[in-house]
Amino acid sequence: MSKYCPKCGEELVDDAKFCKSCGTNLENMQSPPKSNEYTVPVVESDHKAAIIIGYILAVLIPLFGTIISIYLLTRNSENAKKHGKYMLILAIARWLLPVLLFR
Repeated sequence: MSKYCPKCGEELVDDAKFCKSCGTNLENMQSPPKSNEYTVPVVESDHKAAIIIGYILAVLIPLFGTIISIYLLTRNSENAKKHGKYMLILAIARWLLPVLLFR
């Protein structure tokens, strides 16, 4: 595998300590990650829209609030799981409230 100088792009021998073209010290340079070592950083979504809409629907239309709460409970975000749990409790309470009050 050929190495190249990071400063001038000159091809280097594998055990080179200095670039023969520009004199750059290669011992202090970090080698770029190999193609099989590179990983894509995972960005965690905060699910703000689903949380807000879920709370509104849990109060107004408990069935849809329950569906969104189950969606949030299946996400990897701890914040989404927490709100999904609270939303599910709210939706179930909203379902039971008319049953208990108007028997």
